[in-house]
Amino acid sequence: MNRIIFWFKRDLRLEDNRGLRQAAAEAVEIVPVFILDKGLLAKLDGPGSRTGFLISALDRLDRKLREKSSRLFCFYDAPENVFDRLISELRPEAIFTNRSYSWTGEKTQQRVEKLCRRRGVGFKDFNDSLLVPPEKIAARKVYGPFFRLWLSALNSGDFSVEPAPERLATPSLRLPSLSDSVRQLRPEVNRRWSPDYALKRLKEYDFRRYDRDRNRLDVDGTSRLSVALRFGLVSVRQVLQQVLKKLPADSQFVKELAWREFWYHIRYHFPWTEKLEFQEKRRGLEWFNREEDIRAVEEARTGYPVIDAAIRQLRQEGWMHNRARLIVASFLTKDLLIDWRIGEGLFRKYLLDYDEVVNVGNWQWSASVGADPRPLRVFNPQLQAEKYDPQCRYIKRYLPELKKFACRQIQALDLPGYHQPLLDHRSATIRLRQVYFK
Repeated sequence: MNRIIFWFKRDLRLEDNRGLRQAAAEAVEIVPVFILDKGLLAKLDGPGSRTGFLISALDRLDRKLREKSSRLFCFYDAPENVFDRLISELRPEAIFTNRSYSWTGEKTQQRVEKLCRRRGVGFKDFNDSLLVPPEKIAARKVYGPFFRLWLSALNSGDFSVEPAPERLATPSLRLPSLSDSVRQLRPEVNRRWSPDYALKRLKEYDFRRYDRDRNRLDVDGTSRLSVALRFGLVSVRQVLQQVLKKLPADSQFVKELAWREFWYHIRYHFPWTEKLEFQEKRRGLEWFNREEDIRAVEEARTGYPVIDAAIRQLRQEGWMHNRARLIVASFLTKDLLIDWRIGEGLFRKYLLDYDEVVNVGNWQWSASVGADPRPLRVFNPQLQAEKYDPQCRYIKRYLPELKKFACRQIQALDLPGYHQPLLDHRSATIRLRQVYFK
């Protein structure tokens, strides 16, 4: 082909980028494009400056492209509008991109594909974000059977990591640059996260620690690669390769990668779960949704220090420890009886690594309304804190006003002058069963 437009989305790297490498192999000229989708940014830009981080990641990508004598063209508009213009001006033979599996991404991609068919332009997409595409495994509703099939597919697949293309010939074009589009946005700079963290963290993190430390709130025991995977700063194959250097394919970290893909499996085979509970028997629950409770959670004044510390971490860092996410989700849905969709919206507002498919799956799971049904899971926030933050270091890090108290006081909720607990956990558990088992 003479000219291909390559559409970057959630794959902001040159290394091990399946779609980009194929475009480089087939085209004489490649036009790299990223679109700052007006509608999507309005929906997703929260106080954590997700857009600010995105701009930093795009700037890094543009610098890497310039090292290849290329550059990134960036637009601030709806994707179908951008491609309608580019097809007219550039007359490409095809648009290549990596496949979108999320609800929002798939709908957007379908609109662009429809435009290409109407304009007589080729459109090719490639699986780059998942180790095993969801269409490769027959529908499963429970993680265990899914994992066995997924692992079998993993063991028989090729997950080699490909280098960046050696050649990216991009013509000189009068199209908007990243800086041109950023001037229209003026995003808040994200000073807490740098895109350069991804490869450094991937190389330095000891995956052998994961199984032992992954639930500890008070130590740096998780990989923190969720942000890198969300924006495609590293590929999931790069992560898998690093893990398998130290651990077997059925290790806990690989199982966590499979959980991520399980939620994409559920989304693919049961697409209606975006807004509707997977379990029919749990639809129409009488959620309390008390406005004062919802505000207390978001403002980190529930009176349960581990919950409040987790919300502080979320709002300050745009990230929350995975164990803390489970504790918060259980408290919100099971203790306060707040609709899981409201909790999902809270995380959508603040999380830098927000992924709508994974977030919906995890919130439904935490609310015991989703796939992989088990007996009703209820986390006691005090017991969780005692087990996973035994010296109260995590709590005191994010709630410095509690540093004056001994850890035993914090664990006993003996905190004069601090917020009173919104409710008693034991009483809430009794109320929960009345609502869930009507």
